[in-house]
Order: sequence, then structure tokens, then C-alpha cells
Amino acid sequence: MSLLGHRFRQRFGLARLLSADAGGIEEHDEPTVHACRFEGSTKRLVASDGTDATSEAVLFTLVKVEPGDLLWLPGTTPGDVNIQRRPLRVTPCFNIRGGLDHYEVYV
Repeated sequence: MSLLGHRFRQRFGLARLLSADAGGIEEHDEPTVHACRFEGSTKRLVASDGTDATSEAVLFTLVKVEPGDLLWLPGTTPGDVNIQRRPLRVTPCFNIRGGLDHYEVYV
């Protein structure tokens, strides 16, 4: 069990990247809803593609999020293409025994 699991009281939407063709057209799965803890905070970081980025929030969750996935922050409607977000960086966090505890997803 995660050390933060009892604090995952909010929900975010996640649509996993299924495939991308040679033209860059992506296909995503239907959005699903998962538990998280949401913290709004501005942070400068290096994105997964190596570019500088500014994160506006971080999600703490037990669900693994990949760079090509689409996210909907808590309080928004999953599937609404006008407000979807992509993760800038996903950091796995480990417990004191070395096991995976949770993920920090910067958006």
C-alpha cells in the first residue's frame, strides 16, 4: 500500500496512447478515471522530450502514466478535447524498502 494512498481523494481522467502512425496521427483509448492527489504549483523542469517546460500542477497517483497519454485534471470532464493535457514528466517514487510507492505526474 502506498504511503499516500489515503490522501488520493481526487479523480483525474487518463486516456492511454494506443498507437501513432507515420503521419503522427495518434489513437488513444477511452478515458478512464483514477484516484490521485492534486497539487497546483508552478515548477520549471525538463520535459520527457528534453525541452524546458513549466509545470502548473503535479498529480500523485498509483497509476503509471506514459509520455504519450492524455490527462484531464480533477474537476474537468474526461474526454473533452479542449482541456486535455499531456504529462511533462512522470517520476516513479519508491518506499523505504525499495518498492514502487506511487508516481508523480507533472502537467
